[in-house]
This record gives sequence, structure tokens and C-alpha cells, in this order.
Amino acid sequence: MRLYTKILLFFITLVVLLSIVTTYSGIHSIERIAVNELEKGLASDINLFSFSVDNEFYHMETRMRFIAMRQPLRDAIMRRDLGRIREIFTDLLQRENIDVLHLVDDRNRSILTLRSRRTDLPVTLPLPASGATARGFVSIETRNGVRPALFVSMSLEDLKVVLSELVILDNANSLVRNLSDLLSRKRGEPVYVSLFRNDRRMFSTIFSLTGTHTQELPEEIMTALHDGEKNYIGRTTIGRSRYYTVYKASPYNEKGSPIWSYGIAVSEDIFTPFKKHLLFIFLMISVLATSAVIVITFAITRGIDPSLRAILDICGRIESGDTLSRIDTKKVTTREFGLIASSINRMLDAISEREKTIGENMERIRAINAELEEKTNTIREDRMRFLSILETVDEGVVAVDHEGVIIYYNRAAAAITGTDPRVALGDTWKRLFPSLDMSGDDHTALQELVIPREDSAEPLYLKVLVSPWSLENAPRGHILLLQDISRQKKIEEFKADFVSSINHDIRSFLVPVSGFISRILQGKYGPLEDAARERLLNVSDNVSKIHNLVENYLNVSRIESGKLELVIGPVDMNEIIRGVVKLYGPRVTLADGSAAQALALADKGYIERAMTNLVVNALKFSREGSEVRVGTRIEGAMLVTYVEDKGVGIPAQELPFIFEKYRRGSLGKQGEGSGLGLFIVKSIVEGHGGSIWVESAPGKGSTFFFSLPLFRGEI
Repeated sequence: MRLYTKILLFFITLVVLLSIVTTYSGIHSIERIAVNELEKGLASDINLFSFSVDNEFYHMETRMRFIAMRQPLRDAIMRRDLGRIREIFTDLLQRENIDVLHLVDDRNRSILTLRSRRTDLPVTLPLPASGATARGFVSIETRNGVRPALFVSMSLEDLKVVLSELVILDNANSLVRNLSDLLSRKRGEPVYVSLFRNDRRMFSTIFSLTGTHTQELPEEIMTALHDGEKNYIGRTTIGRSRYYTVYKASPYNEKGSPIWSYGIAVSEDIFTPFKKHLLFIFLMISVLATSAVIVITFAITRGIDPSLRAILDICGRIESGDTLSRIDTKKVTTREFGLIASSINRMLDAISEREKTIGENMERIRAINAELEEKTNTIREDRMRFLSILETVDEGVVAVDHEGVIIYYNRAAAAITGTDPRVALGDTWKRLFPSLDMSGDDHTALQELVIPREDSAEPLYLKVLVSPWSLENAPRGHILLLQDISRQKKIEEFKADFVSSINHDIRSFLVPVSGFISRILQGKYGPLEDAARERLLNVSDNVSKIHNLVENYLNVSRIESGKLELVIGPVDMNEIIRGVVKLYGPRVTLADGSAAQALALADKGYIERAMTNLVVNALKFSREGSEVRVGTRIEGAMLVTYVEDKGVGIPAQELPFIFEKYRRGSLGKQGEGSGLGLFIVKSIVEGHGGSIWVESAPGKGSTFFFSLPLFRGEI
């Protein structure tokens, strides 16, 4: 064999080997580049999906806020008018892209759930924090099985309810359908979207190919998503086929709740036509290289330089930010470089498409920012309007933060307290209102304060309404509503002194009249006829009633003015009861089983008055000849005294009001009594630290109970 032949064969072999190695390496390199681009595209797609979910949540929350602001719905919720609520919800389901509207009270007890035709099973959602809005994913039973759904829950604190909206994510959902179609059109291949709850695939557009029985998320993907808190991109097997997939954990996951994540998959067969095309090129190159080594070498040598220049030129433009230019493949004479140029052109097309998508997203973001700015201006105007209202009201308004520092002090508060708002702001409420108590957990608390004045001998009397407030998850502060009641207090003191003076004068006139009638009845001025005695007895009885009425008015005056002064000491209740029994004759008896030792800590005079009022009240509302029983018993640290009659009783609807002033029973003798007896008894008992209650039924009689602290040897 000649040297030329050997060299030619060697060169041909070398060219064939180089062609094989180059083509094989090129196939894998380009495939790797394509795979990398595909993975970047998938990462962009999953971010687009996440952005779409965020956008959907924003629209749901915006729609929820507009729904919650509708006055007809608020009125219907306030009245718990389920028919009207159902009518409004039905209209919303027909007009909006909503699958479920769910309404519960602040204890998560269902009020009304209205669903579309795709679901009719119960819905359970977690309660959001007070005044907050919750959003996320939840599983929901539908007629087609368990499906994931987006939910937004909004707490309406003033109505004490939580309103929720749910949108089911399945093939019928416009978000899933539009996003899947958009991604598929962009890639020219089917793109499948999936949603996972923990490691279970709750829904996927790939179910149309594989069915619902697909593999769950492997442990390595779960670790990457939930422990590593990063996206997972790689090859996975779904059903019997392999796919390029990307997974991302949902940002709305809460601790202690199921973990949700998204997934996007593209079939691995997307590269099959590309591989076949490269294999065909490999065969053609090998044949041409073997048959015409010199010609091919010469052609390659001539074609490499312009092809490389064209590729380097476009790479330089890409580096400078020009993504609109393309390589003219007609000028690239080498096929391999032509493939590279075509791949670069496709890559530039994909970049342009993504830039277009990013531009559209930026436009949406600008529109959202404009809307947010408009809402911010509205909130600012509302705030100024609200502050203007607060500055013009007659009541003082003071806002205190969670540390007790005053952060707002309106003009009325400054006028009432005589404190400059500039001095009050930043100061603590304890210095301005030292006797105020804000330790309770009540929603509102009404207190009366007495504050000394430096420039006046008379103190300032304030009525203060304390109410807690907070903004979403911020620490709780308090709102103080101040009302100057100094003038009212002066009027009450004047009225109490006036009533006391009048009662004292009336009683001073009644005493000699009562004594004179008593001496006449005793026969000290001569014998009396029966008719005259009977009339004098009636006069004496009326004088006693007037005396009792005067005493009642005097006691009421003392109670209302806070001048009910009690002298506490050991009192034998059995002794008081025996005195009452002796006074009112055979109709009043001591009950069997009463406590043998019945010593209580009390003011004897006022307790005798209370016992007398209860016994007189029982006799007045009992039939002639019926018995009234009085007794005592010990319950814990309290001594309970009761007065039981068999009279007309008290209707159930009147029981809550019988201890009010001037309240008379509807079943008794309407012409008798002032309606003050039970009010006085209640005030005296509660002044001793005890309580009073009644058990009664119409036609069966009544039993009044009151408790006093037991005397245990110490005062």
C-alpha cells in the first residue's frame, strides 16, 4: 500500500473518528445546553405560576373587601337573616368566579355555606387572627373527589363573623386552564401543572394521561422543598413516563398545617426529534467525510471563519443587551455551526418571549402600584376626616398604646382636664388619671374618677369609658372616652341634701302625731267608742305607712348619694327574725331547720329594715290567713336568710326587674307601696358584700333569699 493511500486512509479514519467524537459531543453538549435552558424556562414557569397564584389571591382579597363593605350584606349578617344572606351569596356566585362562600361566627360555628354545582359537602377553614385576613390552600370534597382550593378568610370584628371565599383548582378553573394553555403554547409541547398536599398529588393536568394513581413526591424532593426551602428541578417519573419537572413550596404554608407545593412538568420526549435530527446529521457527515475528505476539509476550512465570525458577532450583541438581532443562517456554510446558530436563534426567541412576559408583568405591577397609591390617598383622606370628627366631638377622646403612653389627646379632653395636648402627648395615663383601672379584660368598662384641681377647691368628676383597640397583630392599647359629670354630681348632692332635709322635717312632724294618737288609743284622754277607735287605728296605720315611706325615701337618698354608712358588727339573725315574728303576729313564723347559730357581720339597724321590708312585702302579696315563713341556713362562708310566702307569685318576665326603683308587681295590690322596698333591700345587702335573689312562680308564691358574711370570731 502506498504512502499516499495510507495517509489518505489515516486521514479518512481520523476525520471519521473526529466526526464521530465531534458529533457525539456536540449532540450531548447542545442537549445539555437545551436541558439547561429548559430548566431555566421551567424555573421561570414555576415563578410565573407562583405569581399567578399571588395575583389570584390579590383579586380574591380585593373582591372579599368589596363584598364585606356592601351594606345590604352587613345588615343581613347583623340580623342573621339567612334568607337575605343566601340571596346575596347566590348573586355573587353567579356573577363572580367563586366556587364557595362560607360564613361562620367568631367561634368557627357555621352560619351559612353556599356552593357552586361542583361541591356540596361541608367546608372547614382555620380562623384568622383577630382583625386579620388569612389566605392559602385547603382540601375540599367535590363531586369528583378531593380537590385543592384557594381560600381567603376575612375577620369582620364589628359583626363577629368570618367571611371566606374558595376557588377550586381543577381543569374547570380558569387560572389552571389559562396558565397551562399559555405554557404549552410557549413551548410548543404539552406542559402539565400539579398541586401537592404534603407528598400527595392533589390535582394535575397530567391526570388526563396517567389517571389519578400517580407516584407521590419522593423523599429527596420533599427534603429539598420543605427542609432546604428551595426549588427542585430534575427528571422524575410520572406514571410510566419520564418528565423534566420543577417543584416549588407554597409561600402560604403555616406551621402545624399541611404543606402545599406546586409542580410543572414537560415530557422528556421533547428532545426525541432533536436527537433524531442530530443523528441524521452525524450519518451524513460521516458519509461525506469518508467519500471526500479533502473536499470536506477544504469546505470546512472555508466555512469555519465566516460562521464563527457570525456567531461571535451575535454573542457580542447579546453581551451588550441586544436580544433582537438574529444570525443569518444562510451565511453559515458549516452545518454544525448552522445548528448552533439555529439553537442560538431559538434561545434568543425564548429570551424575547420572556422579556415580553416580564414587560407585561411589569405593566400589571405598575397598575397595581397605581391602585395601591390611590387607596393610600383614600386612606389618608379618611384619616384626616376621622381626626376632624374626633376634634369636634364634645366628649374627650384619649388613645393609649400598649405601653401606657398617650398617643392622641383631642381638644375636648384638653378642655375637660385643663391639660395642654402638647404636654399630654408622650406622657403616661397613670400621671393624668392615677385612679383609673385598665387591668381588666372586658371589651368596655365604665368608671367614675375624682381628680383634684390645682386651681379650684372642687375636684373634677369624670365618667370614663375604657375600650381596648389594636391593629391586626399589633399589641393592644386602649381608647378612653371622657365625660365631665361635675355639674351632674353637684345636682345629685343638692337633690340628696334636699330630700334628706324634707324627709327629716316630715318625720319631725309625724313623731308627735303618732305619739298623740297612741295616747288617745291607750285611753289617756277618756274612753273611746268602737267606731272612733277603728278610725283612729286607721289613722295610726296610715301614719306608720307615711313614716315608713319617708324612711324609704331617706334610705334611697342615702344610697344614691353614696352616704349609706354601715356600722358592721356581729348580728344574731335569729334574734332579728324573732323580733319580726313577734311584731307581725301569728301569720309570720320561724321556719323549721333554721341554723341554730346564725351570727353574721352586718349593720343591725339596716338589716332589720331589710327584713321588715321583705316580710311586709310577703304579707302584702299573700292571701289573708296564709303563712309567711322566715329562716336561715349556712352555705360555705355565707349566712343565707330567706322569706317564703304562698302568695300570688311573680311572672317570669318581671323577675329581672323587680329590684329596680318604683317597680311594682302586676299581680299584687296596685294601690299600695312606693316600689322602693326591694330596691332598698338589694342596696343594703350588696353594701354588706352579699347578694339577693328570688325564686317564684305565678299562683305558687315567692321565696326571697339574701346572703351575708358569716361571723367567725373576727371583724
